[in-house]
Amino acid sequence: MTKATMKVLSKDDIELVHQSSLKILLEVGVKIDSPSVVELLGKAGARTDKKSGTVHLDERMISQSLKSAPRSVRICSRRGVDYRIPDEGVQLISPDGQPPAVFEVATGKKRPSKLRDVIDFAIVSDALPEVDFVWPSVVATDMPSDKSSFYEFLATIAYTSKHVEHGATSAEEANFQIDVASAILGSREELKKRPIFSDVCTPISPLRYDRGEAEALVLLSRAGVPMVHLSMGIAGSVTPVTVAGTLAVINAENLCGLTISQIASPGAPSIYSSFSGVTDLKSGIFLCGTPEGILMDTAGIEMAKHYGLPSCSGGPSNSARTLSAEAGYQTAMTAMASVLTGSDLMVGLGGLDRAAMMSLEKLVMDCEVWRWIERLRAGINFDNASIGFDAIKRQGPGGVFLSDPHTLKYMRKDLMIPQVTGYHLPGEPDYSVDELIEYSKKKTKEILSTHKPQLLDKDVGDRVSKIAQKYGIVLKDGKQIFEHA
Repeated sequence: MTKATMKVLSKDDIELVHQSSLKILLEVGVKIDSPSVVELLGKAGARTDKKSGTVHLDERMISQSLKSAPRSVRICSRRGVDYRIPDEGVQLISPDGQPPAVFEVATGKKRPSKLRDVIDFAIVSDALPEVDFVWPSVVATDMPSDKSSFYEFLATIAYTSKHVEHGATSAEEANFQIDVASAILGSREELKKRPIFSDVCTPISPLRYDRGEAEALVLLSRAGVPMVHLSMGIAGSVTPVTVAGTLAVINAENLCGLTISQIASPGAPSIYSSFSGVTDLKSGIFLCGTPEGILMDTAGIEMAKHYGLPSCSGGPSNSARTLSAEAGYQTAMTAMASVLTGSDLMVGLGGLDRAAMMSLEKLVMDCEVWRWIERLRAGINFDNASIGFDAIKRQGPGGVFLSDPHTLKYMRKDLMIPQVTGYHLPGEPDYSVDELIEYSKKKTKEILSTHKPQLLDKDVGDRVSKIAQKYGIVLKDGKQIFEHA
């Protein structure tokens, strides 16, 4: 079976990007706002300026880091469904992560997201079979702002048993995540063997790490947590206006993140990543779903393959502010490109408005888009049995195959029957009603009223509760933010 593929870089392009990134890291350097991380890199041979925090990495350090980085990474879950990436046929997808707003279909308006929304997105993501891992989908704006991310991580890992991907903006937050996951698995050693969460480390483009992100990166790498080195190049504002120039910065930031991980802990699981886009030069805002953003992310996937690293990319994305045709076509194109280029992990289900807003209904819709794309990527299985000559002979000219044994045998193997897009309300159509939205509203309500996620066992829940109390992650009345079995 031949699968559909897509490429945007030639061998010469890849070499030029690589050499340009090496030159950036050596001559321009990266500013790291953590004295301890600067010292760590200096001891490993980097040229450092402790006063400015600028670190210059040479080719030897980067080459050694590329050699020590593992060629595959385990993506595990507390439900026991584990993956290894890259692997044949394994392309995993999650919801978009942590905008501070929700689009309410019932009112047609945007509102600030709350802790209850974090829980609802975790439950719906847990129920949808197309969702493979879960990034806490929104910000809990009703929780203390300096600790809201702690609440989001805890609520998500409690209400879905799928793999959780998050981010840590401080050493304290990294330790909190490690402590919670270790309590669930039984020990830090078990977490290293079966990482049930991964973390995204995002430099501030261009070429800067704040103190919290850098120190969290070191701690998480040493704990064996898979690190997604996420570059968010924005052409025309924080990276060069050209796609090529932006890709050089994206690649330099990924090589820098990888090097920090490997110096902190040789062999630390590391994932190459880009969720990039362009600046609307008329307004200065970031745009998702543009052709250039697709080219940046797919080129990033190809650079990851060149280095032999697992990859994560922005999958479905868009700049639409409602559940409109714009949201549909941009979501489909961006997701299709990442799949065809061969990204191992993708993020973006349910996102709207330049990843600044989430919608439960769009999450349901996007899962349908994902099913279509997966089926297209799978291609056509050609062999004598699937050709079905005997069935053709049985039915003959003018025959009907609905009741033929061949149909019964292959209908679930070969056909992806639409679930959402094949839905139609009974009776005459009401052209003022969007049937796709109506189906998604109904499906979302059904999941939230009937789906029971695999909660933490009582003894595990008690251990996690003590950790949450230690870090102050409780409700105002002192109660825990999650239920347990």
